[in-house]
Amino acid sequence: MSNMQEFRVIMTGPLPPAIGGMVTVINDLKNSTLSQKVQLNFFNTGKTTKENRNILIAIITKFNLWFNWIKLLSIKQKTIVHIHTCSGLSFFFDGVLICLSRMLSVPVVLHIHGGKFDDFILRLNKILFFVVYKLFKSCSRIIVLSDSWKNQFLKLFPDVEYCVVENGVPIPKFNKKRVYKKEKVEILFLGNLTILKGVLDLITAMKGIKGARLNFVGGEEEKGIITEMKALILKLGLSNQIKIHGPMFGEDKNRVLQTADIFILPSYAEGLPISLLEAMAEGLPVIVSSVGGIPSVVTNYQEGLLINPGDTEQINEALRVLVNDSDFRKRMGNNARNRCVDSYGIENTVDKLMTIYSELFA
Repeated sequence: MSNMQEFRVIMTGPLPPAIGGMVTVINDLKNSTLSQKVQLNFFNTGKTTKENRNILIAIITKFNLWFNWIKLLSIKQKTIVHIHTCSGLSFFFDGVLICLSRMLSVPVVLHIHGGKFDDFILRLNKILFFVVYKLFKSCSRIIVLSDSWKNQFLKLFPDVEYCVVENGVPIPKFNKKRVYKKEKVEILFLGNLTILKGVLDLITAMKGIKGARLNFVGGEEEKGIITEMKALILKLGLSNQIKIHGPMFGEDKNRVLQTADIFILPSYAEGLPISLLEAMAEGLPVIVSSVGGIPSVVTNYQEGLLINPGDTEQINEALRVLVNDSDFRKRMGNNARNRCVDSYGIENTVDKLMTIYSELFA
């Protein structure tokens, strides 16, 4: 470990100004002590061309990216490639980077994000399923976000080496000014806007909730979802109680976390959402679905309330409980922060990554 600075780690994935949990993870690692412990380089695989680009430009862009990748790996230095990936077509593009890396005898750490990755694999035809298996096998380590995800992947590909590395977030200073209000309670949804995040269920569940406002903060991942959300809000007569803000970054995001009273994320699938950890780090009680790696972080009635995705009555009841009991919110919020500080700070993630890198460098 003492000579780790002799080695280089090339970390790939979408970089800002792209948005999303994976971008946040990479950016938080960039600003952590990891760059002091290894020579850390970043390679942007996010989309950099216009939305309406033609197919020729798309092909040229990809070939340029792969050429630059080969050029980067050709430097004579001991190197590990750390690829952050998710399901869909982008995984197969990342698969090209895996193949090129192995052709150049560079070990690969593949870091899986996204709550529907197992579903993505199971929906593939036999040929593509085999391709995914071979790509997994060619990696030195596969990083997953929780023990539950590790067990899921072991059912698919049992002869692959998996490591559990939970997401981590920077821990802000304790907000001594936080007030757990008894009225005008601010409820925060922080995440990409899509049906799979339960946004329509959440709007429906707000019916009958008094003394609170729901704030949606996030980008439109699913085309047309904001129009659908606004129509539902209007239909239910909730225009004065629900506001859609769009995405927020940096200080704006910090401010909305600091002024919120409750965090909610009623998703149908998750890995380990960064927004949940950010909310817990700020001392917010949480209402979250019992999916993916979330139950390993949140114990029901300790750090927050666990709900079943799609159950609007249960979501409504959880909101009523927390909106109407400020003492309960305070107790849960303190538990949430302590849990995050103990186990989900970004430096905890750095320590686990350093263990993996040192094993490969040995």
